[in-house]
Amino acid sequence: MYRVLILFFILLGASLPAQLFPDLDGVLLTEESISLPDECKGKYTLIGMAYKQKAEEELRTWYDPSIDKFILKRGMFDSEYDVNIYFIPMFHGVTSLSYENSFKRVKELTDKRLYGHVVFYKGDIKGYKEELDLGDKEKPDFFLLDPEGKILKHFIGKFKEAYFDEIIEIIDSEGP
Repeated sequence: MYRVLILFFILLGASLPAQLFPDLDGVLLTEESISLPDECKGKYTLIGMAYKQKAEEELRTWYDPSIDKFILKRGMFDSEYDVNIYFIPMFHGVTSLSYENSFKRVKELTDKRLYGHVVFYKGDIKGYKEELDLGDKEKPDFFLLDPEGKILKHFIGKFKEAYFDEIIEIIDSEGP
């Protein structure tokens, strides 16, 4: 009986459609507007989000490995992977008052190669917290999207090499 129930839930889960990443409008460090996931359709995309200062610190641990692997493609087989990457500090409520100063400060401190990959968001986050199941406010949330904008995987916390291994495995299993 238990085996039948387990099989039923496995099949039910397999048949559920993947969740689309919700629309998010922001401003890149290049000072251009961007609308996600629309801007990244057609390519796999990794989106990192942080809505508290401590989470932003952990979000930054993804910068260098992401530049190396998906932007500069320094690894042996990295040129095979065409992945959009966006890092999103989110300003809401009282923190929205520091948006302009934070934007300027981050722009001064950020490697210019990341300007087209850092998106500043200002607005309500309640909908994103609920829809994306954003967890611990002290940790960033990362989402791997397929080329249609559907969420394939949700990662939480600072960078781990195992996360990139899993991302590559997912992309390889999904095909071109």
